[in-house]
Amino acid sequence: MKKKWWGFISLIIIAVLVYLVLRKINFIEVRLLLHYAKPLYLLLAVLAMFLTFIVWAFRWTIFFGPLFKGDFWFLLSVLFAGSFFNSITPGAGVGGEPFRAHFLSKRYKQSKVKMLAYVLGDKFFQLILLALFGVFSIFFVFIYVNISNTLKYILEGVLLVVLSLIGLAVYLLLKKSHYNLGSFLKKLHFFEFIKKRFETQEELEKYINHKIKLFTKIFRSVVVTKKNLIIGFSLSLIFWMLIYLTSYFIFLAFGYHINFLSVIVVVTLGNLVGDLSLVPSGIGIVEISMTLLYSAMGIFPPLALLAAVFSRLIYYIFSIGVGGFSLLHVRRVTNGKK
Repeated sequence: MKKKWWGFISLIIIAVLVYLVLRKINFIEVRLLLHYAKPLYLLLAVLAMFLTFIVWAFRWTIFFGPLFKGDFWFLLSVLFAGSFFNSITPGAGVGGEPFRAHFLSKRYKQSKVKMLAYVLGDKFFQLILLALFGVFSIFFVFIYVNISNTLKYILEGVLLVVLSLIGLAVYLLLKKSHYNLGSFLKKLHFFEFIKKRFETQEELEKYINHKIKLFTKIFRSVVVTKKNLIIGFSLSLIFWMLIYLTSYFIFLAFGYHINFLSVIVVVTLGNLVGDLSLVPSGIGIVEISMTLLYSAMGIFPPLALLAAVFSRLIYYIFSIGVGGFSLLHVRRVTNGKK
């Protein structure tokens, strides 16, 4: 029932945002802009997006170095495959991480919990930087940009959630005491498929606490060591700069020299709103939010719409298109097929 209500509320929010965007758009002007687009800059935008995955795969080869010799192209394929799942599952771009951990576990004969800890430890740096950029961007918009009350309320909610998540992340990393989620989750023992594997609640509790302890130990080893902090944040910063460059090149393709700071603010907030909306890949939410923010910054509405749509279209080419084919390839490799 809750899912139905949440779906209904999401549809209302999307409908309101669509109305706010489309009422300002002259689609004849959109067509004219498309006619004069410069292919070279569009190709640079595609290249910038592709390089985000290259940087990410390189970061993996460093973080996973203690486990196995870097298998760069396989890791790149796993990243693309994970992006496919990220695009079809709700959440802050982490829906594909369990699938990535699964494929890595099969390929390198490692524990799934261990691989998930490494994968999420790596993703931690990316999300923390997004959160920090998000806090800066929200305050920037509140101070310098004249936005509608609807968008203001949405950004205030995003700010509250982001600050809460940052606080929770810091608390969990610094917390020294042991987690005892097993005492709570053992109540699930009434399910038949769980009873088949664990004879008693105590056995289930012990198993869960052991896995959580293992995950926490590895996760912390990834994110708190000095070397990984420097590499993680440095390469994650490059990752986000390439994401921003994708949108920047799209504006250049249409002959508009936008301030790069404006791109950072809009792309960051568009991604945050999309992630927190729980709509798969934030589809619709991200594009509309970015269009509204670009327009509020004084950018020609048809151009704002094109820039937002093109940047997301390039992302979908890699996440769904390349990601789908990568998923087939990764499955063949991990199943021992050539």
